[in-house]
Amino acid sequence: MSLILTQEPQFVQQEVLKGLQQYDKRASVQVNTMILYPYYFLEFEVSAKSLLKFNGKIACTIDAISGQGAIIDVQPEFIQRPIVDEKILPIEISEKEAEQLAEKFIFQAATQKAKFITIPTVTIHSTALFYRPFWLAEYNSKVSGGREVIVDAISGSYHPL
Repeated sequence: MSLILTQEPQFVQQEVLKGLQQYDKRASVQVNTMILYPYYFLEFEVSAKSLLKFNGKIACTIDAISGQGAIIDVQPEFIQRPIVDEKILPIEISEKEAEQLAEKFIFQAATQKAKFITIPTVTIHSTALFYRPFWLAEYNSKVSGGREVIVDAISGSYHPL
């Protein structure tokens, strides 16, 4: 049985259903399945000379399907567990590609946020492939009709698909 690195869902199926039903009490809502979306977590050491010497760590995630990057403040808490009934979305970006994208992303983010006298040195510290859980739901209302909604099982935020 394969093990994956993932995050523990904070919102279970019934909580998602209840939350969406509270949004529109007349709507018909069905939470169908959980999917696991692949991301890379990358941590870097950044050093440069500004008015003071700057040395520090900065981390980001790279979407393993689209390659989009995002700076993160706190390292996600990961758990290792077997794949059960979830659908795992396929990885499109290799780890090597993710590292290259992240290095460019971190460099741009660091140079935009701080004024350096020297060019920052960005060194990869660690990389991990992980899967973030999302719920897929069907939402039907008389006003807006039927549509699919994706709900982040960690933050609870939702978006139409």
